[in-house]
Amino acid sequence: MELVSYGAVFTPTEKEIQVDFPDVPEAFTQGQTMDEAIENAKLGLAIVINDKLGHFESAPAATPIDQLKTAFPDREVRLIEVDLEKY
Repeated sequence: MELVSYGAVFTPTEKEIQVDFPDVPEAFTQGQTMDEAIENAKLGLAIVINDKLGHFESAPAATPIDQLKTAFPDREVRLIEVDLEKY
């Protein structure tokens, strides 16, 4: 098991919920519901981190979740954890 965790910022729009990872901007995604947005966030995060590691790059450092909540007080911020071996 190779777990990684990053904070994700969820922004609801009229049509979807957008998901951004401040520490991994390439892993942005969206979903029609919160559950779908979370699942898509896990997949996107795993793909980007696995790609970096596969190209001998290091994974970026994760900002502590409390700092992200302070930086984005008007949005929902959640910790997204994935097992890279599952993707």
